[in-house]
Amino acid sequence: MSVFNYTATRRLSPGTNSMDVVDREFRLVSKRRKESAKGKQNTALGGATETLLYRSEVTYACTTGLIDPGSMLEKQIVEFLASVQAGEQFNFDREGSLAQADEVVSCVMFSNNVIEEKEAGKKFHRYAMTFREN
Repeated sequence: MSVFNYTATRRLSPGTNSMDVVDREFRLVSKRRKESAKGKQNTALGGATETLLYRSEVTYACTTGLIDPGSMLEKQIVEFLASVQAGEQFNFDREGSLAQADEVVSCVMFSNNVIEEKEAGKKFHRYAMTFREN
């Protein structure tokens, strides 16, 4: 399970009030971490090379398990996605649980690229999302 901690603001699920700080555990079947560096290399006329590092960026590409449409779990995921879609910060723990935190990182959504998939021939949904570490 993976833990998300955020402030609920939009598309609230039953039992959640606006501006509540919420901890949710979601089962993610994929939680890939990717680190990329952005920079530039300059070469002087004498042959010496200088490397400039602008920033190092860590992103997480996550996919949920199959979710029954209309279930409480789907409502909670939709609430989470709507509450953080405008760049609001949230905390993410890839391997921890609500009882035992592992490695909590502060994140924001990465370009609002949330994909809702419907499995062919099945009634289940799956959500794919990417977010960036602050």
